[in-house]
Amino acid sequence: MMKLPSLHHITDQLTHTVKRFPWVVTVAICKAAVLWRHIESAGNEEEVNLMTRLAYPLFLATPLMMAIQLISERKQWRAPFIIGTNLLAFAILTFYFFTLPTEPASGDFYRFMLFMVASHLFVAFAPFLGSGKINGFWQFNKTLFLQSLNATLYAVTLYIGLLIAVKTVEYLFNITYLIKIEGDLFVLIAVVFHTLFFLSKIPPKLVELDEETSYPAGLKIFTQYVLLPLEVVYMVILYAYTFKIIFQWKLPDGGVAYLVMAFSIAGILALLLLHPLREYAKEKWVRLFSKRFYLALLPLIALLFIGIFRRINDYGITENRYIIAVLAVWLAVTTLYFLTSKLADIRWIPVSLSAIALLLAIGPWNIFVVARNSQIRTFEQILTGNKLLDAKGQISGKVSVRSQDYRQLESIIQFFRSRKMTGLEPYFAGLPARKQDTFAHYNQMEQILGDHIINKPSELGINNNYVNYSSRAIIKDSSSVPVQNFNHMKFIQINLTTQVNAAPYALKTSGHGRFIDIYKDEKKVTTLDLASMIRKLKSEYGIYSDQIPQNSLMITYKTSSEDIAIVFSNINRGGDSYYGEAVLLYK
Repeated sequence: MMKLPSLHHITDQLTHTVKRFPWVVTVAICKAAVLWRHIESAGNEEEVNLMTRLAYPLFLATPLMMAIQLISERKQWRAPFIIGTNLLAFAILTFYFFTLPTEPASGDFYRFMLFMVASHLFVAFAPFLGSGKINGFWQFNKTLFLQSLNATLYAVTLYIGLLIAVKTVEYLFNITYLIKIEGDLFVLIAVVFHTLFFLSKIPPKLVELDEETSYPAGLKIFTQYVLLPLEVVYMVILYAYTFKIIFQWKLPDGGVAYLVMAFSIAGILALLLLHPLREYAKEKWVRLFSKRFYLALLPLIALLFIGIFRRINDYGITENRYIIAVLAVWLAVTTLYFLTSKLADIRWIPVSLSAIALLLAIGPWNIFVVARNSQIRTFEQILTGNKLLDAKGQISGKVSVRSQDYRQLESIIQFFRSRKMTGLEPYFAGLPARKQDTFAHYNQMEQILGDHIINKPSELGINNNYVNYSSRAIIKDSSSVPVQNFNHMKFIQINLTTQVNAAPYALKTSGHGRFIDIYKDEKKVTTLDLASMIRKLKSEYGIYSDQIPQNSLMITYKTSSEDIAIVFSNINRGGDSYYGEAVLLYK
């Protein structure tokens, strides 16, 4: 009969976990508080950005301080040294916080994710670096892996159960929560409960793991009968593709690099999960499969190199391609290491990957600097090849270009736009100073580039008649309009057949949505032309921007007796048709 743990036992275990990992638990609580504030501050751009900046170092603090505690237990550090090491980690994370911009961009998130990978891998090997047996290292990581799955299962089950309870109370008692209960509850379970549950099962004496010999039967069954057969299936597919390109005598598609990398990582993971079985007489097939797997990887690694470097040669380096290229080199080195070394140490895998993740995020070789410089070189090479650069290195003249070259030039501009990077400005003579609206800045680049291309838009595969504007990414107070002169508000959609009743007014669209006819008491009082608004927006922002001030998306009609305003949240034109979402304001 199963014996359920008593409340006293649960309390004791919780107390023990908090005492053992005080810094980690404190960070988890602080992280939850920051995420709660982030959720409740939706719509307040400055507050959300601040909470994002705080969350990044707090997320990194969890694995770092956990690693410090585990190392201190293994090395038997004294309390002052433990405190000093944690304070040093805190100082480094504080410095990291102040290096983040006030408005974190995609590049900052990318760098944060690399730090997350490095810090989590650091936990995997830190207590066993320089001491301990490989078996202890494997047993420790087995525990982390299984406990992570276990904690996630409990957390998901608990969250779903509590969410149903919360919604039931809301429904039965007609309660309106003053907080965003779904998100806040998720943070409580995913950050606080998950962390405590995970920490509670970490072995207290890591030294004893060196002599641990247990191997979960379920893990063996999953790896041997599920993961490995899938690996074989994908290996057959990749080898078939390899034979196909050899037979057709053509280069592989660049995207195959991602497939080979995913297959290789999954295969190495499977071998790591089976590693202890290598020493069992009945499981000699594991050692044999390991050698055969790494041998089978060699042709696929060649395919990986050809695929990724073809992609780089054609389109330049991006962050993703740089990471895949570095991992391709790592995979080649790792494969040769395990094929040639008789005493191959599996700790090499997390140690090397952690170092790579850290180095890719910092220094002059980091992914952002390398990708930026590569895209600039590619941009200049295309311009030079099409004779679009003058003696000053600026775009001039008028030429006809291949549609492929033009699309790549636009793609590079989009690369810089999406990352809010600078670097292309020297190529554009007369480019206005960069405004807060970076989309408009790069739209002007596209317009200047287009002025020097004599091809028709249709020849380049461009729909030059399509425009799209919105205020969804606008910040601060420019997203509001005064409403004190209006008594009524109505949400409307503009399309080809819009008909809106807002007594005493009525709105109808005509001319494929271009004209908005306004009626009062069934008599037409005016017609608003959206084309004039589109022309003005296009002259200032190009063909696209999601940072249009709200007053620039407003069209009005005002007389001594009438006062009507239509405020668009977004408006777009495709061909001759106009569409949008707006708010109708009237007295």
